[in-house]
Amino acid sequence: MAIRLDSSGSPHGPTADGWNFRAFYGTGRAPCHVGCGGQAEVVRVGVLDDGAGELWFECRSCAQRARYTTPPASDEERQAVAEAVTAGREPVCSRHAIDVLLQRRGKQLVCPGCGVRYRE
Repeated sequence: MAIRLDSSGSPHGPTADGWNFRAFYGTGRAPCHVGCGGQAEVVRVGVLDDGAGELWFECRSCAQRARYTTPPASDEERQAVAEAVTAGREPVCSRHAIDVLLQRRGKQLVCPGCGVRYRE
């Protein structure tokens, strides 16, 4: 299986400001990152040490994979999650078009859809 190598210079790979992520946050899928015309799906979600998310996309047509990172949660996003928890509501990831409930990992709160950590 071929893995697309990063040429962006970032230690984590290309960042979330690419067009693939706009489609991903809206629908859960993205166009093929290689450009074959197929649809790419997330096959692995991880959390990096700095709170950023790690996503591996695989195209359903050509089976090429690419690794992307989502930026860590902003102070405003973390504050919104803290307010939801304090109010007794279920915290959700504000980046997705549909509500994705955050999962608890010990004391941490992590989005299972994009890997972003909202609470240490």
